[in-house]
Amino acid sequence: MPKNNTELATITKVLNEFKINDIGQSSGFCTRKRVVRPFELVMSLVTALGDKTVDSISDLHRYFTSLTFCDVQYKPFHNQLSKPEFVVMMKRLVRMAMANWQQQVLGTEVNLTQFEQIVVQDGSSFAVHNGLRDVFKGRFTTISPAAIEVHVTWDMLRSQPGTVSVSADSQAEYDYLPNAETLKNQLFLADRGYFKLSYLREIGAAGGFYAVRAKTTSNPRVLNAFTITC
Repeated sequence: MPKNNTELATITKVLNEFKINDIGQSSGFCTRKRVVRPFELVMSLVTALGDKTVDSISDLHRYFTSLTFCDVQYKPFHNQLSKPEFVVMMKRLVRMAMANWQQQVLGTEVNLTQFEQIVVQDGSSFAVHNGLRDVFKGRFTTISPAAIEVHVTWDMLRSQPGTVSVSADSQAEYDYLPNAETLKNQLFLADRGYFKLSYLREIGAAGGFYAVRAKTTSNPRVLNAFTITC
């Protein structure tokens, strides 16, 4: 099968009408056919959120009506997005998408069996509408008064996420680190933003291992040095 057809099959395995409508029904979002159906709603949101000009729910409503040729009014559309079942539906859809679209990062030639698990921690920040500043305060208030950060704990050996959390960008990243006691016989990897000596000591005390990029203000003591020849 040509590469482009393979990628299309991977995408449509998740984003197809039958599966999205099935998830919408099983999550309680849609118990009977309505104007705002799960498939049309999800596809319009994916299309709209890929456009940098989207700033409000009114823009999402505009995309929905233009793509579906429906004359649904703003209030009924907003009511569908505010339903708790909408959140349940989207979470299930994201889980299914991640399960189908995840990439195998480590090849079979890499032998890391001495670790029960390799945990990678990272986060990404995104600006959101300024009207959300009271709930999702940004770190750089002049540039982005409102921003969120998505925290992900990734299991490298299984190529799947352990946890995914969303918080205000101003909230400390340390609050979303895995408990050090759970990292026994595991290797923890993170960038400089997660460098915290007390946390690393806790990992060591729990019998875990880590490789974290240190900050320039650190003053380490070198105990051993090795020369590797190929």
